[in-house]
Amino acid sequence: MARLKDKEETILNAAFEVFRKNGFTNASMKDIAAEAGLGKGTLYEYFQNKEDLFIQVAKAETSQFFAEINRRISDKLSLREILNEIIKFTQETLEETEFFFKFMLFGKFFEMDCEVKQKLYEMILSSREESVNILRGNFEKGVADGILREFDWEFAANFIPEMIGAYCNFKAQIMGYCWTQQQKDIDREKMIDFILNGIAAKTNSGSDTCAV
Repeated sequence: MARLKDKEETILNAAFEVFRKNGFTNASMKDIAAEAGLGKGTLYEYFQNKEDLFIQVAKAETSQFFAEINRRISDKLSLREILNEIIKFTQETLEETEFFFKFMLFGKFFEMDCEVKQKLYEMILSSREESVNILRGNFEKGVADGILREFDWEFAANFIPEMIGAYCNFKAQIMGYCWTQQQKDIDREKMIDFILNGIAAKTNSGSDTCAV
């Protein structure tokens, strides 16, 4: 069983490199097999086709990312602490690794047909379910404590990590090593303030006055 797992991981690692370098359309099972040092037929013993292999590569990457997020936020007491950990780890991950959503957000993902995209989307939702539940639970607690207003917090718990990821990915791609730690810290505080306080003006009673 361990040997089977090792070979599967070898294929996934090779596929990641080929997809990263060639994109989805231009990658082939032959290229992936060569990268893995295996025969092409061996790949089909583990994966149905290129689409299945791509989804499994994405699953491995996203599962690892969200598992670490879950570990970091599971024992945090405040919503601010949780948001800080999510943003900080996203910043670190984009700086230090070739995390898979960097690859997807910059064009290669859009080469796939709708069926593959739907499967990939459902997989990502499943991978981050625990993180979303933790975040949603803390939002709902904030409502009960009178800190947050009533809202569709299921939507917010899904949207906010995407917003954080997109912004951090953009800064990492454009700025690279020029995105200093001081700038990251400032960006993180601004994101947390924006998420918790929004942009609407407040009345003395604390209700929104923004009419748009």
